Amino acid sequence: MQLKCNNALIKKMKRTIIALAMMMGTVMTQAQDQNFWIFLCFGQSNMAGQAPIEQQDSLVSDRYLSMATTNGGDGRVLGTWRKAIPPLCRHDAHLGPVDYFGRTLLDVVPKDVRIGIVSVAVEGCPITFFDKDKNAALIAKEERDWMNGILNQYGRDPYKRLLDMAKLAVKDGVVKGILLHQGETDAYNEQWHKEVRKIYRDLQMELKFDSAAVPLLVGEVVRKEYGGICAHANPTINDIANHYPNTYVVSSEGCLPSSDNLHFSSEGYRQLGRHYALKYLEATNPGLAAACKQQLDKQQSHVQQVTSALTVETKVKEGKTMSVSASEPIVQVEVVSFSGKTVKTYHFGGLQKFDINLQELPREKLVLVFRSKTGRATANVEL
Repeated sequence: MQLKCNNALIKKMKRTIIALAMMMGTVMTQAQDQNFWIFLCFGQSNMAGQAPIEQQDSLVSDRYLSMATTNGGDGRVLGTWRKAIPPLCRHDAHLGPVDYFGRTLLDVVPKDVRIGIVSVAVEGCPITFFDKDKNAALIAKEERDWMNGILNQYGRDPYKRLLDMAKLAVKDGVVKGILLHQGETDAYNEQWHKEVRKIYRDLQMELKFDSAAVPLLVGEVVRKEYGGICAHANPTINDIANHYPNTYVVSSEGCLPSSDNLHFSSEGYRQLGRHYALKYLEATNPGLAAACKQQLDKQQSHVQQVTSALTVETKVKEGKTMSVSASEPIVQVEVVSFSGKTVKTYHFGGLQKFDINLQELPREKLVLVFRSKTGRATANVEL
C-alpha cells in the first residue's frame, strides 16, 4: 500500500514539474520578442568607429536601440538599452559602421521590427583578445596605457563582456546576426580564420542559437585603391567565406578612408554600414535585399577617389630614425596609433628631406600621415 502511495505521489510530482516547466517556457517565449532583432558586433578600431559624429547622425529611430556594454559619462548604464545614438560601443568612441547598419535595415524591414545592437570593440587588438581560452594571459601582458584604459572599461575581458551583455539582450529579443570588423592587426593567414570561427562557435554554444539562422558578416578593411595601409589583409578576409558555412564578406568598395588611410571617413562608415545591412539581407531575405538595393541605388552619390601627387619615400635606420624624402615640401607629419589616436604631430617649414626620431614614439604599430600644401601621403611603421 505504501509503495502504491509513493508511486502515485511521484507521478503527481512529475506532472506538476512538467506543467511548471511548460508554464516557464511560455513565459520566456512571451518575454522574448521575436520582432526584436539582436545583432552582436565586435572588433577593433573600425568597429568602434573613428570618424566625427555629424548632425545628421544624431537623428535615430526609436526602433533602433543599443545595449550599453560599458558605463559612460554620457549617462549610459552598463547592461541597459538606450536609443542607438552614436557613439554605440563606448562613450569615448565615434561614428562607426554599425550606426548605418541598423538604420538601413529599419528602412526596409516590417514596421513592427526593432533592432538591438550589442557592440564591444578594442582599438588595435588582435583577434585573440576575443578568444575566451587565450585572452586572459595576453591581456595580462598588455603594456599600452591607452589600450589598458579601453580594456578596463570592459572588465579586462572583451569576450566575456560581449557574452554577458548578449545574454541580457536575448531575454528581450532574438540573435539574428554577428558582425565582425577586425583584421588590420592580424588578418594575414589561415590562423585568423580559425580564431574567428572559434569565437563564433563559442558564442553559439553559450547563447544556443541556430548557426544556420545567424550569419557571420566580416567586413573588409580600407581598400588598396583608396590607399588602405592594411589592404593586404583583405585577401585573407575575403577567403573566410570559402571555408565556413553561413559566413559572408562585406565589401568596403566605395567606402573612402579618413586621412590616416587606416580608418574610414564619416561618409565611408555610413556607406560601410549600408553594405553590412545589404549583405545581411542577401543572406537571409532576398526579397528585402532587392528592396534595400533599389533604395540604396537611389541614394548612392558618385564616389570620387581622393588622389594626390605627393609621394614619400621612407627608410628606417636601426629602428632609431626614419629618413624621409618627399616629392613636395612637407608642412606637417601626424603620427597616429592603430587605435586612431594622434600621438604626436611634427610641424615643418616645407622640407622635402628630413629625419624623424623614432625613439620618442610609442613602441607599437603607427601610421605617419605626411601633409604638403596640396596633398597627403601615408607610411606605416612598427616599433
